[in-house]
Amino acid sequence: MDSQANIAVIILTYNESRHLPRALGSISGFAREIFVIDSFSTDDTVDIAAFSGAVVLQHKFQCQAQQFNWALNNAPITSDWVMRLDADEVIEADLAQEIITRLPQLPIEITGINLNRKTIFQEKFIRYGGRYPLKMLRIWRLGKARVEDRWMDEHLYLTEGSAVTFKGGFADHNLYDLTSFTEKHNKYASREALDVLNGRLHLFEA
Repeated sequence: MDSQANIAVIILTYNESRHLPRALGSISGFAREIFVIDSFSTDDTVDIAAFSGAVVLQHKFQCQAQQFNWALNNAPITSDWVMRLDADEVIEADLAQEIITRLPQLPIEITGINLNRKTIFQEKFIRYGGRYPLKMLRIWRLGKARVEDRWMDEHLYLTEGSAVTFKGGFADHNLYDLTSFTEKHNKYASREALDVLNGRLHLFEA
């Protein structure tokens, strides 16, 4: 791939040395700017990000939504478009080319791009059970989207304009084992319960 898109990619990290090189490699051919927002990792995450040429900013983690909105408020983004990518996700070659080709052609009223995420678990493509395709807003014009202020299952939403869908490959492909997967989702369940309680009891309002 011999050209870049006018796009900045933001990746949130904490101890992602196993996944991060792959994620960075999948965007290196098209991303004009890469920002890694790190929650004070204790492994080689920061060194990997810096060596790749990414801009690394560190900020104490509270939840995904607050961390990502902090990134939008503090990262020195100069690109016209922004992408959210998790460290264990991969942009495949056909989607990378689609971003390069289609992004400059979109009319001004299109402010967001949905991607169809697939899940790869234990090296198997999970096609059923509502896991594919998962349509997600992941690319937007700078200043035209925010993240819901929730403790769990937060989504990006457009503040103006409308979205189209790109068809290229986009995968959630975590490399850890079943034990790690279970621990991760137990934490997600705790955050979701906290989000429900906060909605009912307003625990975190000033």
